[in-house]
Parts: sequence; C-alpha cells; structure tokens
Amino acid sequence: MSIDAAVRTRVHRLLTDYLGGQPVPADLSETPAAIRSGTAVVYLRLVANDPPFVRVFSPLLRRLECSPRLLTELNELNSRLNFVRLFWRDDSVIASYELMAETLDATELGNACDWIADAADYYDVRLHDQFGGELAFAPPPTSQHPADTPHGKMG
Repeated sequence: MSIDAAVRTRVHRLLTDYLGGQPVPADLSETPAAIRSGTAVVYLRLVANDPPFVRVFSPLLRRLECSPRLLTELNELNSRLNFVRLFWRDDSVIASYELMAETLDATELGNACDWIADAADYYDVRLHDQFGGELAFAPPPTSQHPADTPHGKMG
C-alpha cells in the first residue's frame, strides 16, 4: 500500500513543528523519528495501511521474557490508562498509540507524543524494578541531597 504524498508531507510538517524544527527523517514510513524522554525513547512511524496511520510507540523494556506476572501487571496498568496501551511482544514491553494519518492535526499529534513519552518515562523504571529487562537510557544517579529526597530525609 502506498501513502499519498500530501499525507506524508503533512505528517512530516506536524512532527517537525512539534519538535521545534529539529531534524526529522525524510520518510517516516521507512525510518521512524526518535524522541528521547528521560530514560525512555519514543518513536513515531507512518504506517502504510488502508487507511494510513501514525504509530507513536516506545519500547519501555527490552530483552525481557514474558511471564504471567508481567502480563497481569500490564493488564492492570491498561485498565487504568487512557488512550495508551501497554503490551509484551518480541521480548519487549511496548507502549503504543495509533492515530489516523489523513485527519491528523497538531493537537492530536502533540497529545499522543506527550502521553506516550510521559507513560514510557514513568513506567519503564517501575517495571524494570519489578521485572528486569533493559531500559533505553540509564536513570540519572540518585541524589542524596535533602531537597531531592521525600520530606527532606537522608536515605
């Protein structure tokens, strides 16, 4: 399936605007854009389908075996999340959000990118603590400064 040139151009422009003019791959159906969000990375890909859609996704954890406990936790999280879905596939936990490419506007794209970025950067470390796997980026060192600890207590 092919994607209309006008749709490709509009999605590319919307993403470029969202990123404040940062470089975006020329063909988002070939190479996804990558956006860092704390310890996570968010990708945006234009998918040739009928109709075409934009997938915003983040592999929260990689190299992680599936287990009943992991699937139970993902189901529990999915029951509380809006719009974003979490699932295990190919040894990875992924957060994903899909949007119709032909009617995509700046608000929808911004919301999807922000929601995936927030969910990925929040849940990746928490799931890693419970289940292991690999994060996209290591968390910053833990600060022992009183201003950075709950209630100003030293650990």
